[in-house]
Amino acid sequence: MGRLPGSWDPPAWGGPWKGLLLAASVLGSCLQPAPAQTQTPVTIVITSQSPAVGGDVSLAPQPLPQDVVSCTWYRSATSTDGTKEIFTYYPQTPAQTPGPAHTGRETAGPGCVLNIAGLTLSDTGNYTVKIDIPPNRVLATVVLCVYEKLAKPTVTPGQTQVPENGTLTLTCNTSPRADAVLWLQNGSYLTPNTRLELSSENRTLTVLNFTWGDTGTYQCEVGNPISTNRSEPSTVTLAYGPESARIDPPGPVNLTLGSRLTLTCIADSVPAPSYSWFLNGTKLPQTGSSFTFDLTTLNLGTYKCQAHNPVTGLTASAEIEVLEKLAKPTVTPGQTQVPENGTLTLTCNTSPSADTVLWLRNGSYLTPNTRLELSSENRTLTVLNFTWGDTGTYQCEVGNPVSTNRSEPSTVTLAYGPQSARIDPPGPVNLTLGSRLTLTCITDSVPAPSYSWFLNGTKLPQTGSSFTFDLTTLNLGTYKCQAHNPVTGLTASAEIEVLAKVSAADSNGGLPPGAIAGIVIGSLAGAALLGGLLYFLLRKTGGSGRL
Repeated sequence: MGRLPGSWDPPAWGGPWKGLLLAASVLGSCLQPAPAQTQTPVTIVITSQSPAVGGDVSLAPQPLPQDVVSCTWYRSATSTDGTKEIFTYYPQTPAQTPGPAHTGRETAGPGCVLNIAGLTLSDTGNYTVKIDIPPNRVLATVVLCVYEKLAKPTVTPGQTQVPENGTLTLTCNTSPRADAVLWLQNGSYLTPNTRLELSSENRTLTVLNFTWGDTGTYQCEVGNPISTNRSEPSTVTLAYGPESARIDPPGPVNLTLGSRLTLTCIADSVPAPSYSWFLNGTKLPQTGSSFTFDLTTLNLGTYKCQAHNPVTGLTASAEIEVLEKLAKPTVTPGQTQVPENGTLTLTCNTSPSADTVLWLRNGSYLTPNTRLELSSENRTLTVLNFTWGDTGTYQCEVGNPVSTNRSEPSTVTLAYGPQSARIDPPGPVNLTLGSRLTLTCITDSVPAPSYSWFLNGTKLPQTGSSFTFDLTTLNLGTYKCQAHNPVTGLTASAEIEVLAKVSAADSNGGLPPGAIAGIVIGSLAGAALLGGLLYFLLRKTGGSGRL
């Protein structure tokens, strides 16, 4: 009977391998005895206890009978398949005849020994020797195991979360040539219990009813007679939560339109939850734990965040109100004049989210009456039959559940006039040619009127309340100013004469006094002669004036 190649002793590996914790599986057929095929007690002895890839091994039949004629080796558990023949060795010659299964690495040695060089994993298997001793034949079979140096195994998944009372399943990925698999938690070897299960080859670890005490790092350690190796740690945490959620900043949030706001959903959960956001019940596209937006009238309302843990299946949510902090409203027009018995209309410009609008005059709140009307949302104020008592400063005050604000005052005055106008200096104005003259139109009017000027009925380009000019023969005559109030519709006007003042030299044409006297006497004589002629004519016609 062949010697078991598995005569390696696991405890010789030392430490935890003694006793093979967790019933470490001894794998493969290498330690299984081959079927006896001998009539005499011949055993095949393997010279290396742990043949390794790349090494050499010798298979020696012992004790070898006397008068052996030939030894034939097969890579098989039987000698009936000629294709499995490695070679036939003739010890008396000695000579070796290769067979179909010869690879060039097999040689025969004294005592019918089979030497195999450069071992590979494919050399693992059954080997049979047929020893011919005419007229007898002896058969012996052995199992050869070729071992490889085990690579570092891996544990999958490499990181995982398990809910409380859930089930943890880990797999050790290693070579099929690993003869034993052990499991460790936080560096300590595990032993089976009612909650810890192992698959038939120890490659799968299952922990039932997972608790906090089962968290930590898990590793698998694999071994064969020539090597051991340990995986990198796989971290296992307890999945929990979320039990609750909250939004930061806490609500209600009050901001003016246009402000930038960042909302963050906070939930204690392992693994990190997935997030959903809702505005007034409508799901938003955002999926992160936080998002930022600029406040508009379209995104005011109730925000809800929902945190969901895909492992525990738990979901928690939180809500806050995001409201508009009302900005200062404005009243238009900001300043106005209203004619007596006219109509005043003011508008309060504010956000649509303002819930209330109040009006004040001179700091006192107004209430509707027969002359004071408000629009449906109080945003427009109308005062009918305007009087002096309605003048003053008007304001609107707006509010919502989180804020109030008041506009700057809008000044409203009573428009009147002009009832009359006058020009300063008063006329008539007598100035010598070349003199500079300033005419000013004065009138009492609110608002200030517009002005028009006329000279001898022709409109002038001047539009101010006064204008200045140098006197010439072309701008003498009647000046008129016209003042018009665009609110009351009233117009008033005034006129003055602007004349040239005549000097003494200009009045006698520069003649000496004697000449002037002669002219005057001559003029008088002529007048007397003309008078006599007119009398004669009247007498002739009988007073009818007809000749």
